[in-house]
Amino acid sequence: MSEPTDCQSCGACCHATHPGHVPLTGEDHARLLPHEQETLVEFHGVRCFMKVADQRCVNLREEAGRFACAIYERRPQVCRDLELGDEACAFERERWGRELPS
Repeated sequence: MSEPTDCQSCGACCHATHPGHVPLTGEDHARLLPHEQETLVEFHGVRCFMKVADQRCVNLREEAGRFACAIYERRPQVCRDLELGDEACAFERERWGRELPS
């Protein structure tokens, strides 16, 4: 699989098959605006996660084949830790069949 040219041409890491795909820490939750805390987040017991709809994080936006996070400046730490081309990136790209031109 080729290396991605940029994250916005892929979006694979934001796709999900289960509601626990994007866990939130207390700091992540506090970073969200109050209306985002109410509409974008769900709790499973005492654990907090971003909602998933249509097999993707609810914050993923796609327009003209480009992907972007609607809350990029306030995104969770797990998302901040991902790096273009690292092992997690490669895993998600393979899992979602994202072959990109280099």
